[in-house]
Amino acid sequence: MNETANTQLIEWGNLLPSVATCIEAVERDNFESQLLALLHQAVGIEQCMIFGYSTSGNIDCLLAANHQLPRVADRLAQIYVSGLFRQDPNYLQLSRLAGQPENTSTDALTTMQVEAMSPAYRSHLFAFPDLVDKVSLNIAAKEGAYYLNLYRGTRRGPFTSANLNCLNSLAPLLTSLIRRHYSNAPARPEQLSSREAAALAPLSERERQLCLYLLRGHTLKTAAAKLDIAFSTTETYRKRAYAKLGVTSKAGLVALCKVGT
Repeated sequence: MNETANTQLIEWGNLLPSVATCIEAVERDNFESQLLALLHQAVGIEQCMIFGYSTSGNIDCLLAANHQLPRVADRLAQIYVSGLFRQDPNYLQLSRLAGQPENTSTDALTTMQVEAMSPAYRSHLFAFPDLVDKVSLNIAAKEGAYYLNLYRGTRRGPFTSANLNCLNSLAPLLTSLIRRHYSNAPARPEQLSSREAAALAPLSERERQLCLYLLRGHTLKTAAAKLDIAFSTTETYRKRAYAKLGVTSKAGLVALCKVGT
């Protein structure tokens, strides 16, 4: 065995515990934190975004994580889903992929396409916090598609060829984990009543979970701990959920879900 192959074998041996932990966390509340830990260890990502595309054309942010700047990640996700996603160089491919058979996924990574980005897209989503590189993975799903985006900034610099080789090797695993987890979201805190199910129907799964925790007496802080997400992310989910439901407070949420019960 040559020195390069031996080094790669050692690196994969170091990753195996994180891979095993990530697999065990699928469909559990701690999956996202374990996925981020694996990606940090494997290729030193500085930011991660996962979006869900529906066959009806809707888009939702499932995960927005930047360890150094969590609020910035949430803000970038909001800008993206509010309309800039249509300027994403991968948008047409994702639109075609949404709703296709799951074996349509190629597990092929897409590297950063600077030349295909509009000035507005690049300035809004990359200029701050100084992101310099991006790698994406498009994943077909029964009800749409999932879109994994991994970023590096000026602190670490662009992904190296070794990083890309590692991600290419991980791509089939990442495809399977993300599809399984988000297609079978973590269990709700309690069974929904018929009124709650009807009232919360317009929401994404994560928004619905947060609202249920709030209805059961949790604060944003304790709900964040239960969902294993950043406090700032719960604020984002709450804002989006309240806007969709036409309420402005927890009292309004409670009234909406209790009417007729």
